[in-house]
Amino acid sequence: MELQYEIKEQDFIDYNMYFINHDALMQKTMRKMSLLMAGLVLLGGIGLMYVLDSVTTLSIVVYALVAAACFFVAPAWFKRSARKNVKRTIQRAVNKHICGAKTLRLLDNGVQMVGESEDSLHPYQAFKRVVCAQNQVYLYLDDLSALIVPNTAFATDAAKQEFVSTLEARMEKAKAEHPETEQTEE
Repeated sequence: MELQYEIKEQDFIDYNMYFINHDALMQKTMRKMSLLMAGLVLLGGIGLMYVLDSVTTLSIVVYALVAAACFFVAPAWFKRSARKNVKRTIQRAVNKHICGAKTLRLLDNGVQMVGESEDSLHPYQAFKRVVCAQNQVYLYLDDLSALIVPNTAFATDAAKQEFVSTLEARMEKAKAEHPETEQTEE
């Protein structure tokens, strides 16, 4: 089975946003960041008012409202910042190969990815999982990296499902044949 497609900047951005929105550690980090920002605003503001001998019920309410706003705005700010950083990463000369024309082949011994300045072969047992997102299919090699296959690579939804099913079956078979190479969870 062979797929020919183009990875566009938006595909790579979507992959990173999917990771941010679905990775448990990223979600926990964003919650901690939001709580920290809100706590700093609340305690810092009330502390400032205390030093200035101006603590009033109104000042506490205002700082509590500002802290609440920070708590809810921080994740959106983080995602916006991440989106901009991903765009910058793609635009660097050394990363130009991330986007562009790709050919993905399901061979007997693994998945071959061919594109500008890349020709890699990943054995089926090296893949951790396959995820069907809204606009792409992600072939995860580990918790952080994946091969991106946009939905535009498939003529129909049935072709997409056939690809995913074939890949998952080959992954399962390879892992059964090579249990020593299966990645362990830590």
